[in-house]
Amino acid sequence: MKLSLKVLQAATLVLLILSTSCKDDKDPVVQECNLETSTAEFEEASMNVTYTIETTGDAEVSKFTYYDETGKMEIEKPDLPYEKEILLTTQKTIQAKALGKVTNGSIKISFKGVGLNSSYEGSDECSHTSN
Repeated sequence: MKLSLKVLQAATLVLLILSTSCKDDKDPVVQECNLETSTAEFEEASMNVTYTIETTGDAEVSKFTYYDETGKMEIEKPDLPYEKEILLTTQKTIQAKALGKVTNGSIKISFKGVGLNSSYEGSDECSHTSN
């Protein structure tokens, strides 16, 4: 009888160890995002440009790059949502880029340029859902 009790205790211990070690505690998958809009070049005297960053869920943006009158500008960890309106006259390039990450949500960057006779738009998006 003592032997049966010890075998039962050992079997219970083994089942307990196996059941706790087999738990599915996977870390959520994080999607790294490298976003880049198309590039627009304009010839008009000036262009009103609005750059935007929109996020949903747990998305984070670590760097945002855009063009203003002085050239390429980089912002580390911009406050979200982000919007920047500028007037371009000497700088003739319009483009936006961003680096970020998301587990459950999305990041969208975009620009809209409006001139006297033309307009330009560009965007890029990164989204991910982790179960």
